[in-house]
Amino acid sequence: MIIKKTLKLSTLEYYDKHLNVINPFLPVKLTGKEIEVLSHLMSFTGTISEDRFGTTARNIVKKRLNISNAGISNYISSLKKKGFINDKNEILSILFPNDKEQSYQFTLLNYES
Repeated sequence: MIIKKTLKLSTLEYYDKHLNVINPFLPVKLTGKEIEVLSHLMSFTGTISEDRFGTTARNIVKKRLNISNAGISNYISSLKKKGFINDKNEILSILFPNDKEQSYQFTLLNYES
């Protein structure tokens, strides 16, 4: 039996859901708030996506999530320490899903059967 579900999501919801789906498979887990911050940063398009960690982007994320300057800095620092943001201030490419549609496949095996 295969369990399937298709979700139509906004861009922000798309990145948030994707990060929540892959989080259990990551070597270091993201917290709920880290997922929120990261999904906002990932959802930027156009010129702001070229400077996801600049003042404009940070201010947008702070306002949307109602966090302080110190708060956004702490979350970004934590994401760097966990290795999800590299030294060039780029989000690791493996965290980005395909642009329009992302499928997942995993298998659960009952080793006692």
